[in-house]
Amino acid sequence: MDFLKGDSPGLQIEILDTINLEAPGNPVLTTVQDIAFSQHFFLLVDRRQGLLKFDNKGSFLGKIGEKGEGPDEYTIPYAIHLDEKENVVLVADWQKMTVISYSLEGKFESTSNKIPGHPISFYKDNDTLLVVQETLNGTKEKPRQVLISSIEPKTLEVKNWERPLYGYHSNYTHIHPIPRILSRVNNAILFYMPINRGEISSHRDRDTIFRKQEGRLTPEYLLHFIGFDNTLQLGISQVVMSDSYAFLHVVYDYRSYFIVIDLENNRPLIHSRQLFDQEMTHEIIPKPFKGNVYYSIIRNEEGIEERNPMIVLYLMTFARN
Repeated sequence: MDFLKGDSPGLQIEILDTINLEAPGNPVLTTVQDIAFSQHFFLLVDRRQGLLKFDNKGSFLGKIGEKGEGPDEYTIPYAIHLDEKENVVLVADWQKMTVISYSLEGKFESTSNKIPGHPISFYKDNDTLLVVQETLNGTKEKPRQVLISSIEPKTLEVKNWERPLYGYHSNYTHIHPIPRILSRVNNAILFYMPINRGEISSHRDRDTIFRKQEGRLTPEYLLHFIGFDNTLQLGISQVVMSDSYAFLHVVYDYRSYFIVIDLENNRPLIHSRQLFDQEMTHEIIPKPFKGNVYYSIIRNEEGIEERNPMIVLYLMTFARN
């Protein structure tokens, strides 16, 4: 709490490019779930519209797949993985607990067997593609779990890990609002396990970023919550980890905070109430693009009429104390 109340170093942003999704003929976008970039196009999952393909200027090229109950359709598309080498895009269907593949021209390829959990994200670990999943309805005796499976992009053959990566109990939330929970820093795989809380007095006062070590999880970073009023809402509503930083969207007393943690030097860097002069949202939090370039989804907050957002690609630098 003292960190959030104290002064913060400055944040410098250099905008490299913008993609306006308000081009004529584009479908109306509601909530952007995931984006996969290519050199000549990008794919976008929208909560209502499904999987869409755009050129790099933001013009709509077509829809891939359809929402529905059929074996070649998705019900709740939640994450995508683009494999240009195999000319396929993989869609994680949270509701059906399957992975569906389509060609980049939109042709249905195949559907995986049912996987053990609800898929929330893909993660490429060297040459292995992982599917991160969550289970539901945990109890203290049999807690919810985060499951990891590897999947072969061409055949959709799934190999499930024998043990769940992590078990947790929470009365308040599922994991899927925080899908990007795996990263690699200094050649070590990191795993973030969020514990969202209602009254902090009824839960632990820390969250943990773990390091995978010889088949087990070892605490690497402890995020301590000290000095907060335990009658007010407190929680981390989103975390995105890059190679060097963790970006946290923290909510306290119904206010949003943006916090940057330096993972290489193990310390918080900055805090802010806004990014791009807007309140923090799940879409606006920085997401890694390539190297030290990030992207955010920026919506036009002026006027009553709903408009499609912009994708902003930028460099971030931090003025250190």
